[in-house]
Amino acid sequence: MNKNEIVLLELIKKSLFGAEVTFEEDTDWDEVQKEAIAQTVTALTSPAVPKPQTEKWSVFAAQSLSHYMRTIYEQTNLVKLLNDNNIPFVILKGTAAAVYYNNPSLRTMGDIDFIVEPKNYDFVIELLRGNGYVQEEDPNCVRHTTFYKGNVDFELHKQYSHDAFNIDSLVLSGMKNRVIREINGHSFPTLPDSENGLVLLEHIHHHISYGGVGIRQLIDWAMFSNRVLDDKYYKESFLPLIKSVGLERFCENITKTCKMYLGLPDTFTWCDGADNKAATDIIELVMQNGNFGVKHYGETESSAKGFVFAVKKDGLMRTLQGFGCENFAICRKYRFFHAFAWLFQIFRYIRKGLVALFSGKILIKDINEGKEKADFYKRLGL
Repeated sequence: MNKNEIVLLELIKKSLFGAEVTFEEDTDWDEVQKEAIAQTVTALTSPAVPKPQTEKWSVFAAQSLSHYMRTIYEQTNLVKLLNDNNIPFVILKGTAAAVYYNNPSLRTMGDIDFIVEPKNYDFVIELLRGNGYVQEEDPNCVRHTTFYKGNVDFELHKQYSHDAFNIDSLVLSGMKNRVIREINGHSFPTLPDSENGLVLLEHIHHHISYGGVGIRQLIDWAMFSNRVLDDKYYKESFLPLIKSVGLERFCENITKTCKMYLGLPDTFTWCDGADNKAATDIIELVMQNGNFGVKHYGETESSAKGFVFAVKKDGLMRTLQGFGCENFAICRKYRFFHAFAWLFQIFRYIRKGLVALFSGKILIKDINEGKEKADFYKRLGL
């Protein structure tokens, strides 16, 4: 990490947990602010910056607060509409994460994610259409439908999980015991603490797998852990849940990262055995990428690096089969050809490999980086 990134982490510690921190006189606050913007934590860190910087940072804080208030207002309208039509649902992430913050309004809001039972999904789509929500068509997305209203995006989910890691049964089961929470006088339903925490953890799990996790997602986890996961609750309630989906080691590593770098108080012991090196690698990955990978927006990973990583993670045949189904339209259209997807992919690699070989585009560096990435994910428990 560079000096500006380290200063940003110190601001986060001070803002979240009141840590005593000092800053060098030659700190380049313009560059630190750029890092805060890339991580969407300018509003959250604004109370912690030295006084000469307060006015400049407060502009971003005011903009974030304006969007926060608009989001809360539109979410409350959504809650009323669904309740009036007797539709069971819960809010995911967003305000469901903000409830664990000391000052929820400092959390930068994105879109409003909510999930309904699959049987109600089509009805809710029509309900939203009929009440001024503008649908944004995306034929490739099977998990959710996106709507837009009042300068706020809404994601209506019929399933939360991605294909590679499925926790939908736990989410839908948690909906049966949903909890009504409140922020600034606005009530909304969320999952119970354990299932709510699982969603926050899986959100990190998914985005770190694709290199796009940001510091804001780690902060969500730190605040949840601080409020909920004391040793007793973790061992009796949360550990059995994450063990059922194989996330216990990943959970320990992420929480250790929050202790080491975000100032999460050392009031519980269940993650003390996690790997310090993994925690350092996680925070460096997060700081390098920015929120959802914004620092590398538009870049693509080399084919060689991606292939080596996938093989080490999933095995050769599973990788060939998965890439084959993805790359060949005939496999997506006709299930009969699924059995031959791996073979299609082999011929594709042969063709691309020969072209790359003669053009000098295959680099040993890419292959080695793919191996390193796979080893890093293995240490995280992914």
